[in-house]
Amino acid sequence: MRGLMYRHRELCRRAVDPLEIAAGLEAHGVTDRTAVRCRHRDVFSLAEEMYVRTRRPGAEPPPPGAPLPRTPLAPLAHLLPLGGGLLVLGAAGLHGRAQVALTAAGVAWAVVALVLGSQRGPLRVGAGLPPAAGLAVGWLLAYAVYGDWFLGELLGGATGVTRAPVVPYDTAAALAALTAAVLPAAAVARWFSARARGRLRESRDLAEFRTRTRPLLAAAVAAVLAVLAVLQFAAAAAGPALGEATRGPAVPAAACALGALLFLARLLAVHGFPRAAAYGLAAACAAQVTALLLVLAARVPGLAVLGRPVELLVAGSAGFRMAAVPAVACGAAALALLAYAGRALTRASAHRKEHNEMTAPPLATPGSNDGGAR
Repeated sequence: MRGLMYRHRELCRRAVDPLEIAAGLEAHGVTDRTAVRCRHRDVFSLAEEMYVRTRRPGAEPPPPGAPLPRTPLAPLAHLLPLGGGLLVLGAAGLHGRAQVALTAAGVAWAVVALVLGSQRGPLRVGAGLPPAAGLAVGWLLAYAVYGDWFLGELLGGATGVTRAPVVPYDTAAALAALTAAVLPAAAVARWFSARARGRLRESRDLAEFRTRTRPLLAAAVAAVLAVLAVLQFAAAAAGPALGEATRGPAVPAAACALGALLFLARLLAVHGFPRAAAYGLAAACAAQVTALLLVLAARVPGLAVLGRPVELLVAGSAGFRMAAVPAVACGAAALALLAYAGRALTRASAHRKEHNEMTAPPLATPGSNDGGAR
C-alpha cells in the first residue's frame, strides 16, 4: 500500500474525492486484481483508503484546465455557428458572384466559430486536439456546401448538376440545420457526462461501471441523431412551401452523418482522447479528397478505370447521387469513432473531473490521455 501511494502521490494530493483516485489508478493500469493484493475488494475500495490516508496541503488555486463558473451568456456561444448557416441559407436566394461571396462568408463564419470555440469559452476542448483538426472541420463544412457541385463538374455534368457554382436550397438548409444542432448536442453531451459520473459513484467495480455506461453512450448518440434528423428534414420540408426545389433525403442524410461525426469527435476529445477524434475527422476528409482525386485522375487517357468506384457509388446509390460520397465518408468515420468510444468512454479514467465536461466551459481535454485503453 505504501509503495502504491508513493507512486501515485501526486494523484492522491490533487484528488477532490476517491473517484478521482480510482479513475487515475485505472488509467495507470491498476486493476481489481491489484486491489485484492492490497486486501481490498476492488479499485474503488482501494481508492477510498488512499484518499483517507493522503495528507493534502491547504487550499490551492484551480489548475489551468479547471472548469470556470457558468455565466448566463454561456448558452449563447453555442449559437454562434448558426450565424454562418443562416448566411449560407440567405445566399441560396442569390445568383452569381453575390451568392459565391455570401456563401464563402457563411462557411468561414461557421468554421471560425467552431474552431475558436474549441479553444476557449463554453465549447473548448483543451490543448490536446491537434491544430489540423480545425482544418479538417473547415474542409468537411466546405465540402458539405460545394462538394456535390464540384464532384458533378469532375464527372462531366452527366448527372444533371449545373455548371454554374450555385448553392441549392436543400444544401444551404442542411448547413443551417447542422449549425443549429450545436446547442442541443452540447446539452446531450452534458447529460452524458453527468450521468456517467453518477454511474461511477454507484458502481461497485469497473466492470459494472462499463456495463452501466454503454447504454448511456448509445442513448446520447441516438438523441443527437434524432435531433439532427428532425432539424434536417424539417428544413428540407420547408423548401416546397417556400417554392424551393429539393433533391429528396440525400443531402439531409449526408448532413446527419457529418453531424454525428463531429459530435463523437468532440465527445472523445473532451474526455481525454483527442488523437482518436482527430484521426476520425482526418479519415473522413481523406475519403472525400480521394474520391475527387480518383475522378480527376480518370480524365487522363488510359486511367478511366480509377474513377469507376466513385461513378458506381454515385450511380448505384438510389436517390443519393453526389451526396453518397460525403454520406459514406462521414458515416464510416462516425461508425469507427462510435466503436472506439464504446471502449474508451466506458473507462472510469475518461470521467475524471479534470476533464471539463460540457458545462461552462463544457469541454477541456488534457493531452496526456489520448491513447486507448492501457
